[in-house]
Amino acid sequence: MKKQITIIGNGFASLFFIGYFLSIPAFPIIAYFFRRIYSRYDITVIGDGKFIYFPAIPEFLTKKRNKADITIDIRPFLRRRNIRFIEDGVVDIQDGGRIVITHDGEYRNDYLFIGIGPAFKKDDIPGTREYTYSPCYGPDDMDVFVKKLESLSAGIIYIGYKINRMDGFVAGRPGPMYECACLLDYALRERGVRNNFEIHFFSPDRSPGEKGAITDRLLERGIILDDGYEPTEFLDGGMTDKDGKFRKADLVLYSPAITGPLLVQKSCLPMSIGGHIDVDKYGQVKGLPHVFAAGDCANHENPPPWVPHQAHMAQLRASAAAKNMKAILNGKRSTNLYRQELSCILDMEDDAMWLHRSEDGRPPFRNIFPRHSKNLIFVKEAFEQIFLFYLRYL
Repeated sequence: MKKQITIIGNGFASLFFIGYFLSIPAFPIIAYFFRRIYSRYDITVIGDGKFIYFPAIPEFLTKKRNKADITIDIRPFLRRRNIRFIEDGVVDIQDGGRIVITHDGEYRNDYLFIGIGPAFKKDDIPGTREYTYSPCYGPDDMDVFVKKLESLSAGIIYIGYKINRMDGFVAGRPGPMYECACLLDYALRERGVRNNFEIHFFSPDRSPGEKGAITDRLLERGIILDDGYEPTEFLDGGMTDKDGKFRKADLVLYSPAITGPLLVQKSCLPMSIGGHIDVDKYGQVKGLPHVFAAGDCANHENPPPWVPHQAHMAQLRASAAAKNMKAILNGKRSTNLYRQELSCILDMEDDAMWLHRSEDGRPPFRNIFPRHSKNLIFVKEAFEQIFLFYLRYL
């Protein structure tokens, strides 16, 4: 009898997991017939059916991208692989991961992979929900911010982030916020109104006087650094400090710290100190041998303090989880580890930097690309287009 494998979510982690788990030809016609003729597994994906390429959302500020450009109906991709899709939301996981309960039913499985996104800690600072926007919430939220920005001819704009470090790694979104700050500066210069605006960058996770390449890029653009600052409350038209002082802000772009989704707290899944699904170094959920997780919903085991949640790490972790699940299905043990690595290209429109750090010191692509060059924008766009082409047509 075929093993029943359920995958929750259709974001980066889940799609990478599918690619590494199936290990079948990439071309859709071959894959479609191959899986119908011979398959050891019945695979079901539960999600909303829409994949959003989140790394491109900051580019809404320069009008290079919009929601339609980065949103893909993932159902044809799954049909080409003979994977069943259920459009629904998961509300609980029971029986050690064997039962997945959705709004409209429940589904049994032999093996489970969880690749859902995080929850943002919007209640850490009162007023976050009501008075701030974030590219990390999705394209709709960013669209609202851009429209409000276009209605201003002058003003004060604050951009910032906060990190949840309880699990020892960077559970937050610094990268997109740095990119937004630089792209906002560029967009205002293109409009010819940059001198009418103050742009402030703040984070309680930056030390006052912090040095480095990113800091240099912000200072080059006349962005005011409020390092170490955290408001006590966001209000209409600004924010308050811990001493009660009011700071005026016409718009606030802010990414709160992230944690595991509410599902983790309600289900049978073990939870880390920081609120994520507690997984081991093989991507296996602790105490649940047939359950794996990767991506923003899960923590890292014994991580270096700089390792982030990002799409690239979701790929590395999903690869290890897929290989280890296949090993267990074949009666073997989990042996595949994943590399701890931070790697992304910071697009500033008129400049770019490759931010990279890995636990083994290995450079990206054997250092064939420069670390600081406007040409890196074309490299970043190429990665994006290749991945989206793969989802749309292969």
